[in-house]
Amino acid sequence: MRTAILILTVSVFAVSCATVEVTDENIQATADTLDFGDSTSATLMAKAWKASEKKNYPELFAYTQRCVRLYGEEGKRMNAALTDFEPANTAAEQWALNDVGTCLYIMANAYVELEMYQEAAAAYRSLATDYKYSQCWDPKGWFWRPAATAELNAKKYKNW
Repeated sequence: MRTAILILTVSVFAVSCATVEVTDENIQATADTLDFGDSTSATLMAKAWKASEKKNYPELFAYTQRCVRLYGEEGKRMNAALTDFEPANTAAEQWALNDVGTCLYIMANAYVELEMYQEAAAAYRSLATDYKYSQCWDPKGWFWRPAATAELNAKKYKNW
């Protein structure tokens, strides 16, 4: 009995530690099956968070990539117009900046989990450079800053 439990435990651990291969092809195949809802930046970001919680990486990348593709330039323009973070009472007005910045944060962390360090470094670099003033609303009632450690993380994963 102990041997069976040990084998089962080791098997479950090995499967949970296995690196999932994420390719453009399986992201696109997944994207072809997804409901993107109204495709607003807020919807795509919310769906990316849910995919992140499930560790469904192809789904996560389909949502985050679409958000960056559709709203990335607007987010960059919003960021370039700022010299500091928006106050909490007006932060939501920077919707594209905030949602794309959050998607890049989700994306970068997923790349780290998948041990895709070069991709993580690129996502963190973009977040630190182009979406520096992004903020993400926490349901607990406050904004946090996705880019707060992005520059350090970009340097950390650059040479892996």
